[in-house]
Amino acid sequence: MTDIFHVPIPQSLKGDSDGYSFLSWVAGNAIFLSNQQIVVDFEACSFIEGNLCAVLGNILESLIERNNTINIENVRIQVLRVLARNKFLDVFGYRYHTPKYFSTSIEYKKFNLQEETAAKNFFDSELFGKDGMPQMSDAAKKAILRNIFEICVNAITHAGCEFVFCCGQVFIAKQNPRVKITFVDLGNTIRANVNNHLKASLNGNEAINWALKEGNTTKAGSEPGGLGLKLLQDLIYYNKGKLQIISGNGFIEIHDRKILNIGQEVDFPGTIVTLEIKLEDPTFYRLSTEIQNTTNIF
Repeated sequence: MTDIFHVPIPQSLKGDSDGYSFLSWVAGNAIFLSNQQIVVDFEACSFIEGNLCAVLGNILESLIERNNTINIENVRIQVLRVLARNKFLDVFGYRYHTPKYFSTSIEYKKFNLQEETAAKNFFDSELFGKDGMPQMSDAAKKAILRNIFEICVNAITHAGCEFVFCCGQVFIAKQNPRVKITFVDLGNTIRANVNNHLKASLNGNEAINWALKEGNTTKAGSEPGGLGLKLLQDLIYYNKGKLQIISGNGFIEIHDRKILNIGQEVDFPGTIVTLEIKLEDPTFYRLSTEIQNTTNIF
């Protein structure tokens, strides 16, 4: 008889301490499973931030690689629409079609190092093509797209994994319209890489803060490295958005021009990066090298 591992999705799964702790618990337990039936039970869930499908999907696809079977069950209609629009359900054989009345999803995808052009075209269309996205010069947009792909590259090269997973969600609330996109890998943590490089024993928050500083890298030789997030930090600084990085027992949130050292009780066996951009931002963004004497720059 096949063993069954039950994954009870909580009532509300958001990108906060509770949400990331739950996903860390699932990921940590998943590492040890093989040849089992995995039941992902949405019975209690009435709300999920669609961008977190990147994390859940990476965990589930890693389980399939170890000969586990996935069953998604008891999905409520409001959650079903979210998971169908971003094509998360298709990957796991759960067939449900919903018309796209609103372009509120960034499709569940995974990329490797050989897919730079496809990845940049995808983010250009799926992210910058959303209504209300901040307007910027071609040079600024190309630089942001390059930085986003750097997240993928660094996840693969530093973490030692084959793919980086991503997914996004648009929230169209009148008071705070925003788009969230999440990137995840289940490779080496930032803490492990930084401590190995520095021969140190930093905790998760300390390691992430070290990696966020411009010029710091765990790559050998003269090739630039680091997290590749400097320009994205500048964007959320002026846009008043948010950047979250979760890795090991580290949880750093950059918001409202402050760095919050939140931390985690449950280690995440990999790295999650969530970028939140405010929509309807009236600022026009340019690179500082493009124009002088203006505040609308990175």
